[in-house]
Amino acid sequence: MTRYSYQHLVELVEGDEELIVRLVEEGVIEHRDDIASVDLDGVLLARTLWRDLGVEWPGIEVVLHLAAQLRVARARIAELEAKLDKT
Repeated sequence: MTRYSYQHLVELVEGDEELIVRLVEEGVIEHRDDIASVDLDGVLLARTLWRDLGVEWPGIEVVLHLAAQLRVARARIAELEAKLDKT
């Protein structure tokens, strides 16, 4: 997770405050004071799914979950490949 000021985060999503509010409500963004902790790739993916593709929030939630699992799996594969290269 990366930390951004709320204003900077709004700028990153081209001023789409409605998206930010919804992502906070859905728990994708952790917002405290004026600082937001986010997975920026997830935020941008959610924006594309919602705004450009018209995917509803339950679908977005599933896609974000699967994308996170895929990132973890790729990292684990890279770790295992590195161990194999050492032997």
